[in-house]
Amino acid sequence: MGELIGFGVVRSLVAAYHLVHAAAGHSPAVARTGKYSIYKVGLDMSSDPAVDSKPWASWPVRWFPVLWWGLLVILAALIWAPGVLNLDSDQQVVFSLIMLNLAWLVPLVWLLVSWPPVKRMSFAQRWLLRVAVAAVVVAGFSSLDVDYDGDGAWKAVRFSWSADPDEQLDSLQSSDVAEHWEETPRDYPRFLGSGYWAEVQDVELADDWKFAPPDLVWKQPIGAGWSAFAIVGDYAVTQEQRGEDELVVCYRLSTGEVVWTHADPARHDPGTMQGGLGGIGPRATPTIYEQRIYTMGGTGIVNCLDATTGEAIWTVDLEDLGIEPLLWANAASPLVVPDSNLVVVAGGAAKKESGDSVTNDTTLVAFDRDSGDLVWRGGKPVTSYASPVYAVIAGEPQIIQVEESSVCGYRASDGKLLWEFEQSGSSSGAASCSQPIPLAGDRVLVSKGYSVGSRLMQITRDGDNWRATKIWKKPVLKTKLANLVIRDGYAYGLDHTLLSCVDIETGKVQWKKRRRGGLGHGQIMLVGNVIFVISETGEGVLIECNPEKYVELAAAQMLTDDGITWNNPAMSGALLLVRNNLEAACYRLPTIDDGTALDSED
Repeated sequence: MGELIGFGVVRSLVAAYHLVHAAAGHSPAVARTGKYSIYKVGLDMSSDPAVDSKPWASWPVRWFPVLWWGLLVILAALIWAPGVLNLDSDQQVVFSLIMLNLAWLVPLVWLLVSWPPVKRMSFAQRWLLRVAVAAVVVAGFSSLDVDYDGDGAWKAVRFSWSADPDEQLDSLQSSDVAEHWEETPRDYPRFLGSGYWAEVQDVELADDWKFAPPDLVWKQPIGAGWSAFAIVGDYAVTQEQRGEDELVVCYRLSTGEVVWTHADPARHDPGTMQGGLGGIGPRATPTIYEQRIYTMGGTGIVNCLDATTGEAIWTVDLEDLGIEPLLWANAASPLVVPDSNLVVVAGGAAKKESGDSVTNDTTLVAFDRDSGDLVWRGGKPVTSYASPVYAVIAGEPQIIQVEESSVCGYRASDGKLLWEFEQSGSSSGAASCSQPIPLAGDRVLVSKGYSVGSRLMQITRDGDNWRATKIWKKPVLKTKLANLVIRDGYAYGLDHTLLSCVDIETGKVQWKKRRRGGLGHGQIMLVGNVIFVISETGEGVLIECNPEKYVELAAAQMLTDDGITWNNPAMSGALLLVRNNLEAACYRLPTIDDGTALDSED
């Protein structure tokens, strides 16, 4: 990235240099040795002897670039020095990128304003030169297409006219039948599995990966997107983008073979710098329930598919209901409401019609699972990137949804708002992505990045009157793109990019670890008695589920670090599925049942 930026800066300065001298009518000459020659660049800068008789500017003006760069170096040291400003890594990156651009932009402006050859030009020549240089700079940046990591740093750069990685993949067209579709106790049928946080029980992993490393079952390219896998039996279903097709794909878990695909002619590709921070493709994870698969694409297409064939049973485009995608696409995974015939999705933003009016300013939508008919609408005008959660609180079945700037509880039967509390945020800025976690005693734990942190709320009911009361609110567990896991009264999660453990009752930080190599904005899962983290760069890490201290057990690179791993892992038995925006892989993790731990001790 630095090489590309440096190349662009040099080209801009060289272009400005030649434009200046072409406009001023100067030609190359032998380097001057006059007392006040500028930089001795090998150009005759003046035919006027008077120019050599006195300095063209006072020393602060002449040395301005050096002074400016020195100031930026000092600011960079303050930003990155541990314990000085205590900025999160994304704030450090943003400020650094600003300074990096100012490092060449300000001297370039200085050059176009204060350099003697420019000052000697006519008014028209000066402004023609400045417009030409500005055009070169704008054209240079416009020619680049950038992939960003979770901190906003450049991850991959290519020319804007080049094909995106997903556009270079072969199209997927398969219409086989999942003949042996059968639910098992090991299934991982939806986003985060079967509970309120990602957890796989009844599996005890061996932690000596040097002696018995994870066994790669298969690895292959995959389309763009941040959808995770949902697993039933020997079948794993995810969403991905390939060219102009937004796909729901059923893979065979044991081999990676494509069984069937369902394609919608849709593509989320914002194309702008701010929208581009979120990348291309669908986000939501499929929900599998009773041989049907419910999906929501990045642009708002909701599908109910036959699990064995991928054929559509019904389809609804949320845009037809006046709901448009969020800036970084619709990301909420569908929720099948227990003991009902409802499937609930959290759309994007209520579409504005004429002026600021909207036809219906709600974005939480419940459909009949069998027919796709609209049953009720609720929610706020703009939702977040979190998925709806079902819980029974104070005896009332309800849907908990993190909205754009609040967290709300809605009655499951009709979508009526029961309670809410504020959580600052913007779905086109400081976005909320993390799941709310219902806890025993009618409490709800929520977490959020962007320096907001976590809070524990008590939900109470007096007849038809509901109230959400704060138990504690602290700048801990600032989960930007990830979720929390819970074990024995402690919450574990990425506090921005540092793994941390917090006492749920008090909000006290038990520990927070800065790991060499970093976890970035990866994802977390409980597996038996250990924590598995897939880092943003595709490294799998095993950590003790220990509230007293951070103990790392094992680590292995599982996905290419050329990709961005914001996708949640999924697991069935000892088979682990991981993916990013470039590739997917299945690993068989060593377990204690295999005798690995005993053998390694021998």
